[in-house]
Amino acid sequence: MAIDTMTQPLQTENIDLRQFTLAFFTCFGADVQIQGRKKNSPLSVKLSPELAEHFGQPHLELCFQQAEQEIGRDLVAYGSRIFDRLLTYLDRHAALTLQKLPSRFASSQELLHAVQPLNASITNLRMQEQLQLLFAFNWRITYRADDKREEIYAVVMDESGARLPTVNEAVTADTIDINALLADAEPVPVERNEDGQPLPAKLLPLTQLTRLAESARKYAIYHADVRCVAHEAEILPRLHKTLNRLTTYYQQQIEEVYDAHDPTGEKRQVLESDLQRKIAEEVENHRLRVQVDLISYAAIQVPVAVAEMTLSDGKREATLRVRRNRYNGVMRRPRCYVCDQETTAIALDRNGHLICDNCIAQCATCQDVLCERCGVAACSVCGQQNCDSCGRLCWACGERACADHINPCSVCGDDVCHACQTKCACCGVRQCRSHLRVDHVLASGGQTALICATCAVRCPGCHQYSAHTDVCSASGQRFCRNCLVACHTCGKHVGVGFYQTIANVAYCLDCLQTCPVCQAATPEVTQCQICGANCCPACGELCAFCQQPFCAQHAQHLKKCSHVICQTDTVKCHICQGEACPVCNAACGICENFFCADHGGVCRRCGCTYCRECVRISGLCDTCATVGREGEPVALEEEPWAATPEVAALAPHYRWLRTRNARYRIYLGQNALMSSALIVVDQKAAPPQVISAHKIGMVETLRGKLWG
Repeated sequence: MAIDTMTQPLQTENIDLRQFTLAFFTCFGADVQIQGRKKNSPLSVKLSPELAEHFGQPHLELCFQQAEQEIGRDLVAYGSRIFDRLLTYLDRHAALTLQKLPSRFASSQELLHAVQPLNASITNLRMQEQLQLLFAFNWRITYRADDKREEIYAVVMDESGARLPTVNEAVTADTIDINALLADAEPVPVERNEDGQPLPAKLLPLTQLTRLAESARKYAIYHADVRCVAHEAEILPRLHKTLNRLTTYYQQQIEEVYDAHDPTGEKRQVLESDLQRKIAEEVENHRLRVQVDLISYAAIQVPVAVAEMTLSDGKREATLRVRRNRYNGVMRRPRCYVCDQETTAIALDRNGHLICDNCIAQCATCQDVLCERCGVAACSVCGQQNCDSCGRLCWACGERACADHINPCSVCGDDVCHACQTKCACCGVRQCRSHLRVDHVLASGGQTALICATCAVRCPGCHQYSAHTDVCSASGQRFCRNCLVACHTCGKHVGVGFYQTIANVAYCLDCLQTCPVCQAATPEVTQCQICGANCCPACGELCAFCQQPFCAQHAQHLKKCSHVICQTDTVKCHICQGEACPVCNAACGICENFFCADHGGVCRRCGCTYCRECVRISGLCDTCATVGREGEPVALEEEPWAATPEVAALAPHYRWLRTRNARYRIYLGQNALMSSALIVVDQKAAPPQVISAHKIGMVETLRGKLWG
């Protein structure tokens, strides 16, 4: 494998061809003379024997512009004969260049202060110098369509196969400027054996170089794919223009063929077939084809200083390395075991891991330093950090809890944290929630409580578990408090199946009787006041007037008012002898006879209802009509109801006459101003009460005197 000393490889398709040509011939020992002072002046090149053999002549006259080309002078341009021969020569001779970068940073003090241990000390410090190899693979990418373009793309990789970004891609600490590296690099001195014979250069094994080249090729292909997008965007307009020109030309040719000259249409078919053939040729000519070839690669030795040291806290040790690039001074510090970031302040955890200050965790129990990967977790109850040695894993939630907040379950024996355990609301024993049952009876505050299987009793009524139970007085079984009721009659507490609810009232079975009529259970049995038959309230009737029970045979339902009246209290209207209700219409207060609703009348003065025979044509009842001549004088202030506010307001202003009938006591007051007042007292009420007290107008007073 030949070692070439050329240090200016092609980097982009826009490289100055004149500079490239000048560098090429200068590099390979040719004598170059510049003819003129212009920027693109021609070159006169006297070739070395090796170059003369390759180019077929000892002397070349070169120009870089079409206008300067003349007899005996060759044009250097992309795709020209001279340019292709330059690339061919490079293909044969520029396979590998082995270079070595100079050592610019010789001091080692920075290595000694590169790391600052936080909880350990440095022991066994060892310093050594190493050479790290970088590989720059130069790929020639050819794009062929209706034109030809070439590009030389460099991929830089280290010995491990990791790609390093170049200046055209990113600007970081790892950015590589391959031109600057090759410009600063120096040829590696050839090593010789004892006999003075040169030894081959020390490189990586061929299998590893092949693997690196295959990885670099993938990056070159990806770069070519990206560039193809831009190239195709430039090709498509040219293809469209060419196809449009062809289509227009052939359409005109087809239209100029007359039907008389081409009766069979053969000429038109030939033109159309020719058009389709040319379109296919142009599409194929504009199809983009890409070829990627490895033309050379460079191996660059980078001097590296390595400081290997041991961190020790007295119990455990860990080895770390700090690297410094002697060429550019870049420092490579140890990476954190957790976040994989380079760190200056470094700590040693209990398991020997090197971690940065941001990833340090400390167990609250044993105070050991651990990293986040080593299992430091917050207790699910108190929140304190604990390690796997000081904490225990909860079998219920899978979280780690400290020793103070985890204990074996009293039922299953598993270690369960207190966040997953609950005390029984009855006995207070702590156990897993999965072993507890919900108390069917709510607590005094209306909240649901959890109870253990020992304290839980299954209610035979609702089949739910509860610790709030009581004994049924009828059966002796234990029912929950929701299923126990107090008998309305005897007050005993009985459970489901030992009581009945009648009209939303609960009665125990001992307090219920069987109705002899309907055979239904009833809390009480009534006796008819006439025949003495027993029946329940649903089968019997209650007289609306005397409030006594009667059987259905001795009770009457009035049609007009739907009241139930017993046979004893049944009355008839003394006028029409029809059905009358003693509840709706009491006996007439004057004649004391009952009357129906159709034969009643209202006195327009006192407002009381009487039978029609006791209310005169004038609208006054017999009592009000005769009070003026039959009434007896009375001192109203001495009457029992004189203190009533309505009566007290009228009493001092009138002279009062008193009259009465079987029910009402009526007071008529008169004065000198022809004004009157009337007071009506219901004397059958208990106690007697004033039902009306008002003034009477002058017209009504005169009308009363006239009719009285």
